[in-house]
Amino acid sequence: MSILYGIGVGPGDKELVTVKAVKAIKNSDVIVAPSAMENGESIALETVREYIEDKTEVVIKHFPMGKKDKEIKVKEAYDFIEEKLKEGKVVSFLTIGDPFVYSTYIHLLTHMKERNFKVETIAGITSFCAAASIVERTLVIGENRLVILPATKVNEITDEKYVVIMKVYKHEKEVIDALEEKGFTDYVYVSRAGRDGELILTDKEKIINARDYMSLILASKE
Repeated sequence: MSILYGIGVGPGDKELVTVKAVKAIKNSDVIVAPSAMENGESIALETVREYIEDKTEVVIKHFPMGKKDKEIKVKEAYDFIEEKLKEGKVVSFLTIGDPFVYSTYIHLLTHMKERNFKVETIAGITSFCAAASIVERTLVIGENRLVILPATKVNEITDEKYVVIMKVYKHEKEVIDALEEKGFTDYVYVSRAGRDGELILTDKEKIINARDYMSLILASKE
């Protein structure tokens, strides 16, 4: 019986992939791994490659980050997955982090549910939770709020004490300037959490010049 698994594979550390995710991957006929890059590199796929059975069909689909050609590429991926489900296959769509946190999977889920396909979503460890563990930093405590927002919305922070800034790439200076202006003097930049090339920075100038696609900032007020 066909089913689509939406699998969160965590931040990129293969040891942070859940047992449930591994079981679904091993049970899959087809693995679909998204890539934001034309060269076909998929962090999600590399994270779980050793758990994939030899008989499993593995396909990388390009999901562009910009608007150019995005609709066409996304439709191609959806059509491919839909065809495999119609053939009665078990398909797993991999996503870095958690499927419901800033993920392309959210749109795929809606598309497939509208067509009455069976879907099961498997949670993954988010990059900011992994980063907090790596730097041994409290994300939130007591009755405080934790605000998670993309870098483009950093100016919307009001009276929060704990914040997570996602999608920092190419917005480093804007983010740090805004945080300091709003009283966040305690912040840490983490890129490639749990992966080769992991980088942890607290110096403003070094953060501004880091420029890594897989990066975020954890910040709090004293």
